[in-house]
Amino acid sequence: MHAMTIDPKTGLPRGEKLPASTEAVVSLVCGILLCLGPFTGVPAIVAGVMARKAARQRPQSVGGAGMATAGIVLGTLNLVLSAVGIGIGLYSLLQS
Repeated sequence: MHAMTIDPKTGLPRGEKLPASTEAVVSLVCGILLCLGPFTGVPAIVAGVMARKAARQRPQSVGGAGMATAGIVLGTLNLVLSAVGIGIGLYSLLQS
């Protein structure tokens, strides 16, 4: 039988990654939902910032910093695309 070694810092088997925080998962999911515009862009950024802060403050118990970063980037892209779309729509309305 294979003996599993436990990492004393995390309490997980050696080589295992820490579980992602709920905020990191919410950030990534909201960031992926680009079709809903700023309704998901803002929560993606807020949850991502919260998740990165938690991962920085408690690196031994909270993971998901990469997911949080991806959520922040996608949320920002979401807001930028929404602003561009609104700008184009207003421009075309004013030109008519």
